[in-house]
Amino acid sequence: MKKSLLMLTVLGALSTAANAQSNTTIYGLLDIGYVKENGRDLRLADNENNAIGFKGVEDLGNGYKALFQLEKRFDLNDGTLGNSNTAGYRGPKSANQKSFEGGANAGIAGPFGKVLLGRVTELTTETIKKFDPFRQVGVGSQFYSLQRAPRIDNTLRYDSPNLDGFSFGASYSLGVNTNSRSIDEEHHSNLKKSHADNDGYAINLSYDNGPFFATANWSRLADSNDSSTWNIGLGYRVTDKLKLTASYEDTDSKGWRGNSTGGDSGLATYKEDDRLNGRQRNLLAGLQWDVGPGTLNASVQWDRLSSDYISKFSGKGINGTDEAFRYAIGYTYYLSKHTSFYGNIAYTDYDSAELGEAISGLHNDSVTAVQLGITHRF
Repeated sequence: MKKSLLMLTVLGALSTAANAQSNTTIYGLLDIGYVKENGRDLRLADNENNAIGFKGVEDLGNGYKALFQLEKRFDLNDGTLGNSNTAGYRGPKSANQKSFEGGANAGIAGPFGKVLLGRVTELTTETIKKFDPFRQVGVGSQFYSLQRAPRIDNTLRYDSPNLDGFSFGASYSLGVNTNSRSIDEEHHSNLKKSHADNDGYAINLSYDNGPFFATANWSRLADSNDSSTWNIGLGYRVTDKLKLTASYEDTDSKGWRGNSTGGDSGLATYKEDDRLNGRQRNLLAGLQWDVGPGTLNASVQWDRLSSDYISKFSGKGINGTDEAFRYAIGYTYYLSKHTSFYGNIAYTDYDSAELGEAISGLHNDSVTAVQLGITHRF
């Protein structure tokens, strides 16, 4: 009897030690609300992307840890996989929707920093969206670059440790083409013929110490015909409750969105008759202010697109260079640490209906959008 009790005690202690060294977390986000734009029917849509995921950390000793992440995305209005029903309106879902669209990677962290392999968050997007009060989601979002993706495939990503407020990151992504035959086995058979096949790269330098924070990025998506994006963001915490931000982004798009994205921007696609070339520039000024039991968000932005885009509705094109201005304001009311209500309104003024179509899918020269919903995090 005493031996049995001793064995149970030892096994219990070993189990506790194992659990302390390895930890898997289930997390998620549920978001749903109404969106109304002039030119579209009232619809249920999300503001933040709905997700459920798993993150794992195992302590390897001597300051080293093994990491992994698997994250699914879905639409709460109908329960289907993917992110087609966002407030920004992306249209129908792809038939080739990824099982883990939100991320699928494994890696190692230690005193040197962190290395991840697989489908990861793109450095350029992750760092610059912090300077948009709406974090590039919902009706008030920053105009999305022709050559940025939320996540990228077949990638090795490195993040440095924090060094007195400074941090550095870099990533390398494999393109689709690995030999003369493999490209024909993919959907995008014109990729090599058009000399659009290339590997992808990104580099980031960020600073966050005291009231000032900043970031600078350069990136090139894989299989983008060597298209590229660079951006900078600057922020200042006026008080603990008030934060001011500004960002500038410049994109050179050569007509190919980049195969590593796993999705369509709505602006540039692989279809030979529907590619969007050109230069896109964006300037944004933002404000985040904790007021009462919530946060007031506001932004003003300017976007210029020089392109050969031809409207499917009118047959007309963007007139050399067209500009757009977006004014957005919103308030998030925190019911608890995990649950909040939000209300956002945005007005976008386009130089032409053709530019409105290229960016929003609506052939209008102005769009007013209102959004009301609820978010729950777990």
